[in-house]
Amino acid sequence: MSERLLGIATLALCLAALLSRPASAAVAEENFQLRTAADLVAMCSAERGDRLALEATHFCQGFVVGVYRTLQDEQAALPAKLFCPAGPAPTRSEAIARFVAWARAQPDVLQQKPEDAVLAYLRVRFPCAAGQ
Repeated sequence: MSERLLGIATLALCLAALLSRPASAAVAEENFQLRTAADLVAMCSAERGDRLALEATHFCQGFVVGVYRTLQDEQAALPAKLFCPAGPAPTRSEAIARFVAWARAQPDVLQQKPEDAVLAYLRVRFPCAAGQ
């Protein structure tokens, strides 16, 4: 009997854990205005079932790649580097997923302009050695 109760308790705990997970909010058309990094995070974490998932994913990827390349060009003209990527580059999807996870863990970042949040992430993720 105690094994059965243990099994029921375990099942109840698993269900409670699943139900307590924060639900992913659907992408709203307002997110496409990209006023804050929170909008970018919403776009970059759109789930397949979302009616705007395809558009949001493409928008996210285009925006992030555009910001990254602009920052690369900008830093090429600076005496000191803003960020210094090293090692094998992650795939685009991996890099965006890492940015999303980082931004979600930094509530203050979510209120920044999206391009500033991308730069902040790059500076934290790929710091430069002194003198670079």
